[in-house]
Amino acid sequence: MPKQATLQVRMDEETKARAEKLFAALGLTLSEAVRLFMAQSVNERRLPFTPRLNGGEGGDGAFGKLRPYGKPNLDGEARAVWLREQGERAERRQRRVTRAESDETTIVDETMLLHYLLDDEPRAAAQARRIIGSGAARVYPETMVALVDALETDYRVPRSLIGTVAELLIDDVTLDDAPAIRLASRLYPTARLPYRACLLVARSTLTGYPVESLDKAVTRAAR
Repeated sequence: MPKQATLQVRMDEETKARAEKLFAALGLTLSEAVRLFMAQSVNERRLPFTPRLNGGEGGDGAFGKLRPYGKPNLDGEARAVWLREQGERAERRQRRVTRAESDETTIVDETMLLHYLLDDEPRAAAQARRIIGSGAARVYPETMVALVDALETDYRVPRSLIGTVAELLIDDVTLDDAPAIRLASRLYPTARLPYRACLLVARSTLTGYPVESLDKAVTRAAR
């Protein structure tokens, strides 16, 4: 018999009361419903519901989060001076974000996202922040793959930090396939796989479809 483990889940009282009422109508306790959800998710390798897509409401929660990794070509005293100036400029700058109209959408590429996260070029970073903060930015999965590759290869940002910041970025933009991107970002720090492979594994997990690859590491991760 497998060993039993205890799982504690915190939620606000109103949500808990509504959940208990809902599941009671189905003849389930709240604990039974949670166990059923987890068992189905693990055994079938898919969620038993359609995840809520990213709403693309805009915001700048991820802006400048990777500022210390900007300008990797600088070192020594030059880098120390640049970082100090960037910090002073960030403190002086006031947030000026104008909400976009609902019908305004701008597709942004990885260069815009890089300047947004790194805040390394004043004009480019300001432009990126204006578009993303207004809620107008739309990002596609291939752009996220290119962004992560650049952060790791060109800017030497640690994988754990990339995963954390990628999740913050997801909340700032409208993103196609947002649930898979979010899961891939959580897998990336420890998976020892390229981000594109993590995205493949994430899609397999969310849809329940198996993955066939000549890369054994990808196949193992998707099982």
